[in-house]
Amino acid sequence: MKKVIALILTLAIFTSMLAACSKTPSSGNDDGTTDTGNVSTDNGNSDDSSDDATTETAEKEAPMLAEQVKAGTLPALEERLPIADDVMVEPDVISLGKYGGSLTSTMNDAGHWGWGPYTEQSMFRFKQDGSGQVEANVCKDFYANDDATVWTIELREGMKWSDGHPFTADDIIFYYDHMSTPALNPDRTAIAVDAEGYYPAYTSKPYNCYQVDVNGVKYWAKFDKVDDYTFTVTFAAPKPDFPVAVAVDNKWMFLPKHFYVNYVARKDGVADDATFPLITEEQAIANANKDFGKQWEDYSTMGKDIGYYNWDYAIVPQIRSFIAVKDNWNTVGETYELVRNPYFWKVDSEGRQLPYLDSIKFQIINDNDQIVLKQTAGEIDLSTAGAADFATVATATQASHTPVQWIAPDWSTGPSLSLCQTVMDLDKRALFQDKRFREALSISVDRNLMNATLMNGQSKPAQSSVPEGALGYDPEWQSKWTEYDIVKANSLLDEITEPWDGKEGTFRKMKGTDKDVEIVISIADASNEGDQVALLQSAFKTIGVKLSSKVDADIAKSILVNDIEAKFEGFSVTTPAIRPDAIVPMRNFNCWYGAYGKWYEDGKSTVNGGIEPTGDMLELTKAYEAIKNATGATRDQVVSENVQKIYDLHKENIWVIAFLAPLPMNWIVSNNVKNFPSNIVYADEYRFASMMRPEQLYLENPNE
Repeated sequence: MKKVIALILTLAIFTSMLAACSKTPSSGNDDGTTDTGNVSTDNGNSDDSSDDATTETAEKEAPMLAEQVKAGTLPALEERLPIADDVMVEPDVISLGKYGGSLTSTMNDAGHWGWGPYTEQSMFRFKQDGSGQVEANVCKDFYANDDATVWTIELREGMKWSDGHPFTADDIIFYYDHMSTPALNPDRTAIAVDAEGYYPAYTSKPYNCYQVDVNGVKYWAKFDKVDDYTFTVTFAAPKPDFPVAVAVDNKWMFLPKHFYVNYVARKDGVADDATFPLITEEQAIANANKDFGKQWEDYSTMGKDIGYYNWDYAIVPQIRSFIAVKDNWNTVGETYELVRNPYFWKVDSEGRQLPYLDSIKFQIINDNDQIVLKQTAGEIDLSTAGAADFATVATATQASHTPVQWIAPDWSTGPSLSLCQTVMDLDKRALFQDKRFREALSISVDRNLMNATLMNGQSKPAQSSVPEGALGYDPEWQSKWTEYDIVKANSLLDEITEPWDGKEGTFRKMKGTDKDVEIVISIADASNEGDQVALLQSAFKTIGVKLSSKVDADIAKSILVNDIEAKFEGFSVTTPAIRPDAIVPMRNFNCWYGAYGKWYEDGKSTVNGGIEPTGDMLELTKAYEAIKNATGATRDQVVSENVQKIYDLHKENIWVIAFLAPLPMNWIVSNNVKNFPSNIVYADEYRFASMMRPEQLYLENPNE
């Protein structure tokens, strides 16, 4: 009962805060984007802090750096920044900030994927507006030729790594040629794994963003240096989505050549280069073990560790906003501190070097209960709270912290029932592919009961659809097939199954057979998904549909071989123009489209078990291909039209049945933290926390 009361109080407080924030007028920036309102309540921060900061803009760098310059241990600011025309002026999120202070947060000991986005700087970054469009970030500019086969990227002259070495085109080309690509044939196709001369990419991961498909054959792009601050990327076929693909797939498309030449073995056939000394794999491992203080024995393992997960190591020069000084990010109980990069290449609109904060401190905690204790005590400046803990944390910290919502791109929360459209049993396949069957299943579930049971009433009835606040949201789609109606559900099933008398303990029979209408749902963990199964079993029983479950320890493999009937499978998609594989059958990846994805992935072939789609399923692939192939002046229109077509097809068919609306991403932000934006899309494609632009966060009272 206490939890319910706390939840009601918190939601009331949160609603009033959001209402207050919504009254704050937004203002346009010169680049056409829109500023978001300050998340703090009216505690004297919004106007006064901006005025105070403006009076201090004679200081162009943080006092801690100015002291180092004065002591002669750091070059002057103008020597650390790019040339005047190439410095990146970051639009002010809310207001000009103050220098100083440390922000505290938490992370677990697997945090390289957690803390990484707080410091990450990508070649091209996604705009904050959730549009899915990218803009120059590390680079100064980028543009393509008429058919998008050649992209030109311009860098920032005078930009430097965190150790003071120049950042140039050599860093990008070295990273691409010697760290990112496997061994290539003269035509830039990959050498076969079992062929002479084969070697994998140093980072172990071959990035799709650098490849194009020509008649079923993949060709790698060619990078060429134009000058120290310009390079080109040439493809064998048009690649109109190259910047977006890089922003998703390999946003960190660079590493410091002057550092990595000591740990990358030069392969046979690589042209002589005095700046790339010839070392063997054994020498590279020995150098890495000595310099990193490790004991790698395998070259590939070492390459993945320091090439792919390079940000884990304080020794590696970076261009990130904050840099580590100690490799204790994976040590529970310690505080992992990231300090401002003295060579960071961005300034605010007054020419003051970013970041404002002296550092970000992550307390390494694995136990969620310990995190909640620290949150409720007000010890954490910036953190997230899950649905189970939000009420507790928000209520306890309402005087010192503000809840801030971001938008999760999830199409649902809780269980979403995915029926494999290529299930092996042909009778079931016909049933699963019938929209009437899916509609009957959907409306047989009391979503209000499910919300109360599974989500403590925090969600609401909804269908699998683009969430409110995201591009593509459609209220009619969200409410489709969500009205609880057992009579209609039975009426629909009467049309497509054998007659059923509703007798207790019996189930409908599939048309023309003596087989029960049964769905066997594969689950990975009965302890986590058992309640969801039980709710649906009870609901489907009222319409004569049997739901059984089986534990499958390797569901991904079952999908690969089309040996699955159903699973709980939700969508999390910013837009199919960026990452379509969850909602388009383009690879053997999701249960709902099953072997249709295998057909497309194998070059539209049924040889290896793929099944050729028809009807609306085929139309999904056509829409995706239109997006992929669009070029020229009409590209944006073609992409927009076909994104909408994909959404319309899902709205029409509801291939995956959802029951509850997604919950927002809830941040708990100290009122001392400024420039923290609200209503940002929190997604892997957009790199999660990086969208808050941490380099612009500042503390109203840095000494607190």
